[in-house]
Amino acid sequence: MIKNYFKIALRGFAKHRLTFFINLFGLTLGLWAAILIGLWVDSELRTNREFADLDRIYRVMEHQSYGADIFTTSSTPGVLAESMKETLSEVEFASTYTWSQTQLFIQGDKRIRLEGIYAMPDLLKIYQYEAVQGNLDHMLTENNHVVLTEKGAFSLFGRTDVVGEDVEIRQGTDSKNFIVQGVLKDLPTSSSLQLDYILPYALFFAENDWLSDWGNNGPSTILKLRAGTNGEEFSQSIVNYIADRNEESNVKLFAYPLGDLYLYGQWKDGQLIEGRIKNVKLFAMIGIFVLIIACINFMNLSTAKSQKRAKEVGVRKVAGADKQSLIFQFLSESILLSLFAAILAVLLVALTLPIFNSLTGKEMSVPFLSGIFWLQLATVLLITGLVAGSYPAFYLSATKVVSVFRSFTKAGKGVVMARKTLVLFQFILATILIVSTLVVYQQINFAMNQDLGYSKDQLIQVTLEGELLDRFDIFKAELEKNEDILAVSRSSFGFLGRNSNTGGVSWEGKAPDNSALFEIIRVDYDFLEASGLQLVKGRGFDRVNGADSVSGAILNETAYKLMEQDHAGSEFFRLWDTERSITGIVKDFHFESFRQNVAPAILLLDPKNTWQGYVKVNTGKIRETVAFLESTAQRLNPEFPFDYSFMDENYARLYQEDVRLRDLAQYFSILTILISCLGLLGLSAHIAEQKTKEIGIRKVLGASTLSILQVINREFILIVILSVTIGSGIAFWLMQDWLSGYQYKIDFEWWFIPAAAMLILGIALLTVCLQSLGAARSNPVQAIKSE
Repeated sequence: MIKNYFKIALRGFAKHRLTFFINLFGLTLGLWAAILIGLWVDSELRTNREFADLDRIYRVMEHQSYGADIFTTSSTPGVLAESMKETLSEVEFASTYTWSQTQLFIQGDKRIRLEGIYAMPDLLKIYQYEAVQGNLDHMLTENNHVVLTEKGAFSLFGRTDVVGEDVEIRQGTDSKNFIVQGVLKDLPTSSSLQLDYILPYALFFAENDWLSDWGNNGPSTILKLRAGTNGEEFSQSIVNYIADRNEESNVKLFAYPLGDLYLYGQWKDGQLIEGRIKNVKLFAMIGIFVLIIACINFMNLSTAKSQKRAKEVGVRKVAGADKQSLIFQFLSESILLSLFAAILAVLLVALTLPIFNSLTGKEMSVPFLSGIFWLQLATVLLITGLVAGSYPAFYLSATKVVSVFRSFTKAGKGVVMARKTLVLFQFILATILIVSTLVVYQQINFAMNQDLGYSKDQLIQVTLEGELLDRFDIFKAELEKNEDILAVSRSSFGFLGRNSNTGGVSWEGKAPDNSALFEIIRVDYDFLEASGLQLVKGRGFDRVNGADSVSGAILNETAYKLMEQDHAGSEFFRLWDTERSITGIVKDFHFESFRQNVAPAILLLDPKNTWQGYVKVNTGKIRETVAFLESTAQRLNPEFPFDYSFMDENYARLYQEDVRLRDLAQYFSILTILISCLGLLGLSAHIAEQKTKEIGIRKVLGASTLSILQVINREFILIVILSVTIGSGIAFWLMQDWLSGYQYKIDFEWWFIPAAAMLILGIALLTVCLQSLGAARSNPVQAIKSE
């Protein structure tokens, strides 16, 4: 019996080729999108969640209060982990570790930059590292030892059996020799902590006195609590841990689960807000919607063709077939078609996954050997087949034999209404995606092309290390000989987020509740000229005035306004214990995402504490200028490979996730429209076929091709217009919520909706007209004879 069902199904596919192709292609695209998005969603959900005892691992975070503002950060005092392990019985393991740092490793003739951190030994136990070589208990215990990961060992040595080998590490002007103490197995790619090396935190602590001060922050702290400890209660118990040790502290401490930090760990004004999980939910919905749209096409075309199969159903019923066997037959056809689509979708995923990885910044692969993957795919396939085939199966199986043989070519009003409703739903989703994509695109372009207050398009950032630090003045003089280099300077500042900040700023008349967090930027002479910062008052740092390096300062407009509101006309302020005069004020410049307000900033003349070079260039000869930069740097600093970047590309990283959101939304919007139009193509072909005799009669009576097209297309146009109206309203509400996350944003322009409407209506009309044109131009005699 089952074999007979499949034979009938295959014959039906061969007989109705256009319907079969549209259904197969649509379902393939729907499943392809669902699988890709499913792999991405799974990758996001698994980030930092593949550790044993995950419910006991916590990152220590700070809420820092500045007047009415609360700044949340993972930066903590350098002595926090050791203190907590000694004083809190709930803490089993604790580690302080630094931000990721790139250092030059030298081994023999090989020179390679590796990324890693300084960390306490407990970090290895918290993250459950496995030793490929060496004793895990002895790692990070000696200041002249270094630990490599498998990736780092292969990059440097080409092998992992390297314990006892010597390496030289250079950073800035420092050069030290280390012994490889161990090699660690790489953490899973689902971990956000991906390293090449780890150095002992004790070494970093010994070289940085400020780490011992409870009032200074910088490194991060991670804990593993003892079994049975309630994480929420522990977090409440450490709120005043730093305040108890530093009377001037404005910090409220708390512990947050490591497993939730990646997806949920974002705060605004001290309150937890929806983080990356928002995008995960969004794209999970998109994947489901695309698949549903493909299923809608299947149901629409199946019910549209049902009249032609109604006679077949009637004959089968007369021959004794019951309702259950008919339902099984039609569902088996749907599941078989879904199986074909699933096979093609998996092949398509395997072919396109490298492109998708590049787009999302992931390293995903199709888990062909995973039983769970195939079980999930089989479940989706079965659900898709049942959903897509359920309506036509139950509709056809319920057909009455008498009505079949009286008139099997006329669809009931309920069926026609159902088809229209499904098409309406398709284009509502398409409208939401199109309008949303348009808003996201405009907002990202606004952020990327807005005047930032500095010249990112003309700026090259050069890493200063080795001789370039000691001989920067010579390097600068050599560069200025090139007429395409307009200015050269250096700074401690990278223009990408907050790097060094303090609340230790005071001025005459300062209100007690005014405790803003100021960004401290250390610069050399000519920094304003090189970066393009614009003076609005006063002057820049002057070589003639030696006091600038001791007591001068340049403020941005936000910092100056904060001071002026308490004491108008003030020309002095105190930074920590030093009185500073305001030598100049520069226009506000953005060094964070447009999601944040411009922070108050103070520029100090302090060349000795800078490590980033900035070169302003003529954009007409970028390639030649970069080559000159590299040759000059290599000549003066042959021990280090030349490292540079373009500031416009660096700035784009601030919006990396938003750009990915924009691109993914854009591509899946196109896919949604494509699948929806496939459904329109099939339906218009069916309607043209159903109206063959009517079209013939109209042509005999003198109707033009245009008037016939209007007859066929009228109902589709009305459906699309209604869907655009509904979808635009939903998109407006969704995008207002999304835009609220930006402090600097576009307005929801009136033309967004007409633009989306014209695009969707134009594509829909083109799809339907191309199919209907053949029927409108057909020979009326043949059309009338056709029935």
